[in-house]
Amino acid sequence: MRMALILKQKEQDEVDRHISQAIVFNVEDGKVVGVENETVEAGNLTSLSTWALANKIKTIYLPAVDEWVRTFFWVMGITMKAYDESVDDKLFQTFIL
Repeated sequence: MRMALILKQKEQDEVDRHISQAIVFNVEDGKVVGVENETVEAGNLTSLSTWALANKIKTIYLPAVDEWVRTFFWVMGITMKAYDESVDDKLFQTFIL
């Protein structure tokens, strides 16, 4: 399974304000077996969903997720989780420690 952690955006200029860093984890049997660092256009749902589907991402962790976005991605088989919803998620806690 592949999971992505979209990092919080820092203050950026107008040109790259929707560009974020994503850390992609390859997880097998509950263990991280690979890590990749990618740049993704997280401010645009079409770009983010295309990227997630192309990279076979099953779960995306974001600083915040509204219900419409969660449903949009759920229809495609992708789970969206906000950081604050993930405090009991052992795998997520491993990522941020």
